[in-house]
Amino acid sequence: MLFEIDRKTDQLKRCLSDWRPKELEVEKYLVTLTDDDVRVLSSDVFGEELLLISNQVRTRRNKRADILALDRNGNGVIVELKRDEGRLGVETQALQYLSDFSRFQGRDFIEHFSRKHPKLGDEIAGFLGDASEEDINRNSRVILIARSFDESLFSLGEWLSDKGVSFKCISYSPVEIKGRRFLSFAVAFDHSTTAVYQLRFAASAREPGYFWHNIAEPDQNWWEFLVSNSQIPACFNNSPDDQGAKLMSGYVSGDKIVAYARGYGAVGWGVIERPNSYKIIAVGSKDDALNGNCRHRIKIKWKATVPKLVDGIGAERVRTGFGIHHPIRTSVSIDPKKAEQLMSELTKTFAGH
Repeated sequence: MLFEIDRKTDQLKRCLSDWRPKELEVEKYLVTLTDDDVRVLSSDVFGEELLLISNQVRTRRNKRADILALDRNGNGVIVELKRDEGRLGVETQALQYLSDFSRFQGRDFIEHFSRKHPKLGDEIAGFLGDASEEDINRNSRVILIARSFDESLFSLGEWLSDKGVSFKCISYSPVEIKGRRFLSFAVAFDHSTTAVYQLRFAASAREPGYFWHNIAEPDQNWWEFLVSNSQIPACFNNSPDDQGAKLMSGYVSGDKIVAYARGYGAVGWGVIERPNSYKIIAVGSKDDALNGNCRHRIKIKWKATVPKLVDGIGAERVRTGFGIHHPIRTSVSIDPKKAEQLMSELTKTFAGH
């Protein structure tokens, strides 16, 4: 919600707008593309990374669900949008969709939704990392988006969460100022079960693991900078409360990182030895090699790196030779045995570079 300061009274005055976007218009703004042209939902709005499976998807009763997505743990997520107020009844609609889609699990889920999207299986594998295919859509969630909410919905949300169905409400406010349009989003209600959140973000609660990490810019000078300065980056909004901060703060001592460059594949690997080295570098500092972009940084001890990005082990070879799909997100877990094989290949060819 946006307020204007009334200079005469020094009071807040809510900014009201004649702009009232329709559901499909808001839905369009929620979807973004990764560097690999994979459709995901904006983590700035949802506070987490969600892979878009389908939008305006038909149910077996020939109704249309606004958005079906997967979260990082493979949970199915039904997202329903309302132009105005979310009232009792909208959650029933969402639960009907949830019930309809919950019959597709594991491999059945991939095969069903791949009919119109043949690359979906690879996208899901690259998004979930080493999570078991059989866990896909074993649990489901509901997210409602509306201008405002009848608070009776929240009581129902509490009941649903007690039954194991995570329930979240996100409010949005459209504002038009001098021809410029703005949308603000805020979480109005969130009763998510603990299964929604990855264990890796509780650093003291897990053992070291293996992860893909996308270096963001597939540029030779950038790669040489990261190697010479013993760093890996993350981008997002470069703020202390965005997904980049959560990701970098989630690494623990001993995590093994395989660096991925879009278009070149696996280009090196190293170990996080000092998780407390994470920081957001200052704009204009000596480490600001991308002019204000990708300023989340953490130190890494490189074990093997390619001298030139073109020398990397390409994504197709990584998939067919090691059974590892290229990452859709900035950081994706990798099966330990497969990761060790890939790192061994990088070490054999590029150790010492």
